[in-house]
Parts: sequence; C-alpha cells; structure tokens
Amino acid sequence: MKIYLFGQRNILGGGTHFSGFCDALKSMSVYGEMVCEVAASGKKVVPIVHQIQPEDVSILFFPTISEQFIKGTIIKWAIFETDVLPESYIDYLNRSHLIWVPSSWAKVILQNHGIASAKVHIVHEGVDPAMFHPFARQAQHEDDVFRFYMCGKNEARKGFDELLKGFRLAFNNDPKVTLCLKADHFWGTSDQIEAKQQALIQQIEHLGVTNIVPIFKKLSVQDMALINTHCDAFVFPSRAEGWGLPLIEAIACGLPAVSTYHSGHTEYLSAMDDKFVRLSHQLHPIECPEFIGHWGEGGSWAVATPEEIARGLLSMKEDCQGYKAKALLASDIIRRDFSWLRAAEQAVASLTKMNFLVSI
Repeated sequence: MKIYLFGQRNILGGGTHFSGFCDALKSMSVYGEMVCEVAASGKKVVPIVHQIQPEDVSILFFPTISEQFIKGTIIKWAIFETDVLPESYIDYLNRSHLIWVPSSWAKVILQNHGIASAKVHIVHEGVDPAMFHPFARQAQHEDDVFRFYMCGKNEARKGFDELLKGFRLAFNNDPKVTLCLKADHFWGTSDQIEAKQQALIQQIEHLGVTNIVPIFKKLSVQDMALINTHCDAFVFPSRAEGWGLPLIEAIACGLPAVSTYHSGHTEYLSAMDDKFVRLSHQLHPIECPEFIGHWGEGGSWAVATPEEIARGLLSMKEDCQGYKAKALLASDIIRRDFSWLRAAEQAVASLTKMNFLVSI
C-alpha cells in the first residue's frame, strides 16, 4: 500500500503544516517508504490519482478537483478559525472515511455540526524543534530596550487593532519599550499588498506612537526563528486560530508569551498551565468582510479589549524574569510533545486504530 499526501508547500500556515508533516512522516521507518507527496494544484495530479489503488490511503490537506476519482481510503485534514462552518465545507468533510483536526476545540465544532465523534481524530500540527529552540537566546541586549514581538497575517482576525491601542495604553512613547510587528498580507496584487502595508503604517501614525516598528519584508524561516531569540516577549491577541503557528514557534524558542485562550491554540497552551500571560476575552460576532467573503456569515471570535491587552503587557514586563524561567519550561513541553514527528506518530496511531494500514 501507499500513503498519498495531497497538499502544497509554501510559506503560509497551511503550506508549513503540509511541509512539516510530510517530512516527518517520510522520516519514519517503514511508513516513510510508503509516502507519495502530491502537489494538490500541480499538473500531475490527475495521472497520479488514477494510479491510486483501493488499499491505499489518501490524505487531503486541501481540496482537489480530482477527489471524486480517488480510490481507497480518504482522510481530510480540517483546519478552520470559526465556530460556524459553511454547509458546503461540512459536505466536503463528510465525503471521507476519517477527518483529522489539530485540536479538541476543532473536534467539538465538527460535532456541533453533526459529524460523528468517531469520525474525527485529533492529529496535531507541530513545530520544528531543531529550528525553533531557546539555545540561541541572548541573555541580554546591548541596549536596555524591552522588545515585544507579534507575528501574524495583516487581517482583523489577528487582533492588530486592539493590540496597537493596548500597547499605547501600556507604554505610550516610552523609548525603553518597543513592539516589533511582523504583519504580512499574502493575497492580492502588489498594489493591494502595498495598500495594506500603508494602511497599517497610517494607523500607527494616527495613534501617535513612535515605538511600534512594522516589519514587512519577506524573511526566511531561519530569520523568523532569529527574531524570536532576540525579543523579550511574544504577544498574540488573535481572535481565533486553526493552530497558531507563530505562537507555538515563539514558545518553542523560549519566548515568554501573552496570548488569548480560545480556539485552536488552546491545544498546546492548555499544557503550559501558568507559564504564559492569559488574556481575558469576550466572544463577538464575526464582522470582517474579508473573512465572511470566504467562510460566510455567522460565527464568533474572541476579542480581548485594549485595556486587557495593556494589562497583559504590563504584567509580562513587570515580571519578565519570572516569565523567562517559565518560558524555558514551556519550550521543553512544546518541543517534546508538539513536534512534527509527534504529529506523524499521532497520524500513524490514528491509521492503525482504524485498520487503514495494511501490508506493513
């Protein structure tokens, strides 16, 4: 038998997930020899689909137009950031033998949409512990500036509006405190991306703060890991996540974290107990036109107020030494229990439980 992985390697969260999982599964003894990676949007999809046999397993990270021709077992990996899902998406997931989700939160959401619990298994996303680790962290900076860091797509879901206002409430223009903001927008034309960047710059200028530094340029994975090692704390006021890749990478680097506690990233934050600053939130209806245009109306997100974010930032800075020690413990947990290899092991366990692995 063979295991076909349909997805796409790219710099986005889904592409990173696909890349990390593929490499981990391929590295496993015996099982790795079965793996066939298929670029879901590539020209060779159709002929490969026709090669699949009834005893094979196909794992779809993204929908493919050739799905109807796939023989054998079909598993779909479901990742989403809202508690109300379109009927068409539920229909898509139901056309499978098994569904993998990265978190308990996601499993409950699918159950609420009528999908049987037995059909949904939790298989985490992960982090690369060889790339994201605390061993390169600097003991101190050449200056005495405290650097907060936030990384996320430039969209309403990430909570940038509340973060900017909360940072101003907490520190105003204190030159000894800086917020480094990696805010990318990947979709659209170059003009649309440029417009998004300029809108964020204008928003910062309108608030009258001079200690928020936006970072727009494309960075390698190594550079992203390096930023984590050179900052003092990570702030993540995201309203909802399928998994929260920037957060788990920051924690793996030993970076103390200030975060909301809702949706996909609760899966690994729940293992950290008191080792991060937890932001209180209220659930608000989703009103983002961009998100609604893709997923439809309905659903809610967790919103932390600027005042609550300010409280979290101040709490982190005032007890930074204590949280640094806790962050190292959190890093150990993340790199041990939430690596890509651990995700691959969970996937194999799921396949074995369902008797989908044959002829080993």
